[in-house]
Amino acid sequence: MAGFLYFILLRLLYPTSIVLVLLVVTMLCRHRPTLRRWSFGLALTVLLVCGNGWVVHGVVRYLEWQYLPPDPMPTADAILVLSGGIRGAQPPRATVEVNESGDRVLYGAELYRLGRAPKVICTGNVSTGSMRRRSEAEDMADLLVRIGVPRAAIVLETKALNTHDHAVNLCPMFAALEVRRVLLVTSALHMTRSVGVFRRACPDVDYVPAPTDFRAVARLPVPWHRSAANLIPTPQALVDFTDAAHEYLGMAYYRLRGWM
Repeated sequence: MAGFLYFILLRLLYPTSIVLVLLVVTMLCRHRPTLRRWSFGLALTVLLVCGNGWVVHGVVRYLEWQYLPPDPMPTADAILVLSGGIRGAQPPRATVEVNESGDRVLYGAELYRLGRAPKVICTGNVSTGSMRRRSEAEDMADLLVRIGVPRAAIVLETKALNTHDHAVNLCPMFAALEVRRVLLVTSALHMTRSVGVFRRACPDVDYVPAPTDFRAVARLPVPWHRSAANLIPTPQALVDFTDAAHEYLGMAYYRLRGWM
């Protein structure tokens, strides 16, 4: 129940939810013109700021560039791929598919192909607020097998519901498998929270950040009029800001709970 309430609270703090609440206030305050103007102005401000390409790039880059991938990537005892990149094979999907974070699974397979570790650990059940027929870890394993990772090299953890659960559930598994160094694969936006949680919950293991799914990349020079277009809010900018806000709020909550 607590996890579901946390999920709802996060939704209400997203920019689109804030704009919606402010617009509802604007509609209800017909006889209070001052409050009506303020609520509408705040709604417009939130939309313009959170959809601004320059603002979004800075907010996302600050998180994603905390841990850049080492070059060369060292070898380890295992490659750990956190859940969040998979869509289950639910009709009308014919097979397991990747979503916007699907680079996690693909990058984990690539690191295995390059011989960086002898096993791939997939972790994750069903995230809060989602509906699935089986765990994300099992779907990830199926996709890994389809792209060339032997089933015998894949280890599953199918109970974790969130990042904190990943670390707590995997700590005894690391000990049982004699894992001392892990290549931690997740989206770059999620890496700061993941590293903090794993190092806090299971400090005896060396975690090497192996981020993927970067959104804020080095920008190429563009004409001024192309750059000025970033002032116009776009759906993708709002999505990226929302995902970044999710991480900032998640880190604040995790620090409050003492999880990182």
